[in-house]
Amino acid sequence: MADTSGTKNTNIAIDLPPEPSKGTNGDVKPPKPTYVVEADKLLNTHPRELWVYRELFLLLVKRDFVAVYKQTVLGPLWFFVQPFLASLVFMIVFGQIARLPTTNLPPLVFYMSGIIAWSFFSNCLSQVAFTFLGSGGLFRKIYFPRLIVPLSQITMNLLNFVAQLAVLLAVIAFYELSGKRIELGVKMLALPLVLGVMALLALGLGCLIAAATVKYRDLNIIVGYTLNLWMYASLVFYPRSAVPPNLLWLLQLNPMASLIECYRSSLFGTEHTEVQPAIIATAITLVVAIAGLWCFARAEGTFTDTI
Repeated sequence: MADTSGTKNTNIAIDLPPEPSKGTNGDVKPPKPTYVVEADKLLNTHPRELWVYRELFLLLVKRDFVAVYKQTVLGPLWFFVQPFLASLVFMIVFGQIARLPTTNLPPLVFYMSGIIAWSFFSNCLSQVAFTFLGSGGLFRKIYFPRLIVPLSQITMNLLNFVAQLAVLLAVIAFYELSGKRIELGVKMLALPLVLGVMALLALGLGCLIAAATVKYRDLNIIVGYTLNLWMYASLVFYPRSAVPPNLLWLLQLNPMASLIECYRSSLFGTEHTEVQPAIIATAITLVVAIAGLWCFARAEGTFTDTI
């Protein structure tokens, strides 16, 4: 009898594809698509997948845009009323009472320009931070790239900004007709870049907060108070020249201060943006965006267990 104790096992396991399921009539059913959400990637969503769901993206933008002003008396006129009335209040508080300078710009133009830029950033941040809590029910029912929701909210706020910027340009035209010269030069071509950095910062911070609010709901309450305090430290109501020299280092740690300054410089050229704070603000924005998208991707696969 041959000795087989030293022979090797030559059996090879072969994974056969599962047999296709059959219907009641014997017809072969096509396999159902399977979506796997992995929590260890920087992005669970491939850019190509975002393009496939572009119709859903446009639908969400339209839904958010209509929902804000639905059943309101003035409707879209709030685009014009909100920044104009807020600017009048700040003209009295910061211009007449606090006596803060507004460079060479008329006070109404200076305050309105800062308000519409800050409103764009703060609305993007607060809405992206509410992504999982606000859209959790929708996420449980159907699959689509979760990143579409934050991107649609930022796009909707960008449309609001464009409408309010048109109001600002109308105010500038009024001053021009009144004899006050306000130059709008070639630097305006840099405005989309500045807005893009603002949107990226809001997206990164919003995704960080959205991932954290899965477990800590208190953060949503803190966000509103923090944004109100942050606004006063971001050169919205005063120029850099009004800040005491011993506090300028705090502005370098605040990316929005430099971005607001870059924004006004691109519009009017009255404030010359300093290069070093602008570079620091861009670097902080990139770091925050990468960290936020990574945390958002990790929270995608686990948030349904908590919310």
